[in-house]
Amino acid sequence: MLRRIQLPGALRRALPAYSNEIIFMLHGTAIASTVTLVDLTGAARNAYSQFFAPFEAFIFAGLIYLAVTFALVGLFRIAERRWLAHLQPRKPLGKGA
Repeated sequence: MLRRIQLPGALRRALPAYSNEIIFMLHGTAIASTVTLVDLTGAARNAYSQFFAPFEAFIFAGLIYLAVTFALVGLFRIAERRWLAHLQPRKPLGKGA
């Protein structure tokens, strides 16, 4: 009962919200890095201070964030398509149907 009834219902409600929360957390690390954390934008800031190449460092950091975001969105789309396939509308069988 848990595997066939309760878990699919819970996944249907939780998976889209959870994917949004993961993306917001990823973007939140970029905002928080300007205050305390040294992550990707902190590394770009260090590269800017050493080599005085602001555009290259921050554009590369932005591209990495973009790639990670698209990868996470793609993974969650695959998970939703696999685990929530029973919720998709049925496709018509033929031309006359």
